[in-house]
Amino acid sequence: MGLAGANGQGPRPAAYPGWVPGAITIRRAAASVLRAPVEARTWLALLYLLSSFVVGLAWFCLIVTGLVTGVSLAILWIGIPLVGATIWAWRWGARIERRWIAITLGNVIDDPYRPLPEATRRRRWKTIVHDRATWKDLAYLLLLFPLGTLWSVIVVTFWATAVGLLTLPLWYSTLPDGRAEVVTVGDDPLFVVQGPGRALLAALVGLLLVPVAALVTRAVGGAHGCLAQSLLGASRRQLEARVKQLADARSRAVDHAGAERRRIERDLHDGAQQRLVALAMGLGLAREKLATDPAAAGVLVAEAHEEAKRALADLRDLARGIHPAILTEQGLDPALSALAARSPVPVEVEVTVGRLPAALEAAAYFIVAEALANVAKHASATSAVVRVHRDGGLLVVEVEDDGAGGADQNGNGLSGLADRAAAVEGRVEVSSPVGGPTLIRAELPCAF
Repeated sequence: MGLAGANGQGPRPAAYPGWVPGAITIRRAAASVLRAPVEARTWLALLYLLSSFVVGLAWFCLIVTGLVTGVSLAILWIGIPLVGATIWAWRWGARIERRWIAITLGNVIDDPYRPLPEATRRRRWKTIVHDRATWKDLAYLLLLFPLGTLWSVIVVTFWATAVGLLTLPLWYSTLPDGRAEVVTVGDDPLFVVQGPGRALLAALVGLLLVPVAALVTRAVGGAHGCLAQSLLGASRRQLEARVKQLADARSRAVDHAGAERRRIERDLHDGAQQRLVALAMGLGLAREKLATDPAAAGVLVAEAHEEAKRALADLRDLARGIHPAILTEQGLDPALSALAARSPVPVEVEVTVGRLPAALEAAAYFIVAEALANVAKHASATSAVVRVHRDGGLLVVEVEDDGAGGADQNGNGLSGLADRAAAVEGRVEVSSPVGGPTLIRAELPCAF
């Protein structure tokens, strides 16, 4: 009882001699400060901040030269391709910068660009030019030069001062008269190192400044990371639109799951259940006739055997529609090959990926399954090709047929494909000109 607090929630601080409120937090903060100079993220941030000056200068010269030259020559039409090449270059540079920032500063910034339509080159360039992210990339790369200059001056000043003072005992004697004026105001020195005593004192000050320089480096890197996130990342409006898109996709996925459950219940009731009832009745009649008419009982048993095989086939088809066992056991390539073998349209399968996360494999499988079902029902095609491969951080699933084309992208079949892809934050593009061919391309995020 003597150790309990007045409210009964724990021991009184006085019960532990030497215990001070917040002491653990203070010790952790001090340990974090002392570890800062030797942690990798400090040196990665320093690497980025020092290189940002050179990178920013290069992009500033390239962009300004390209735009000025291109606009000047636009009247001769020569400048238009030059302006286009400059735009393409700075978008490419922004992508590289996002990856470099993720490696060095730890800020993961996703590409905020609008999806490019499967249309003419002119429409694709129109989408690029009207995309706000394109011009935010330009603003960032132009700002990188002055900001890189400022960041370099700040971190070089702190690190040069810390390292210079720390190593002062090694080199102060090589200066004229063996003295170093460390701190001066105007022409008047306030702190002069001349002799080992003051040199060691200056080294001690330099040692204390090393963690300060490390913390300043991290702070400057964090400030630049926030700026990069605002310019190179998605805007608030884009994030809100993405959240709404995901909410809609989740709602459609729930509706789709409900429809699938009702379909399974209906198939069980109208298919396998009816066959099992018929099987039970046939076996009952066979048992009654077994003693009086063995031949008729044998016929009934044979019919029940065939009915059992048909019920088993119905259950196997039903289970395949829920989640095929071959997909779980062997992966995407064998599962898609088995799916293609059952298609009434000849299908060629090209899969260049190995095992993937279960959710990703399931999404890719059912996208192909629904696409091939649409091909068989509506495309009037004589052949189809299924291609699955990696493209950077994306799993690309393509289903192409040689049918009549003109597919309705807002139809139930194709909208179901989009919902399947959206469930794993992917997207589906459809190219189906009248007369064909039709290409369905799904891009699913894949970080494995």
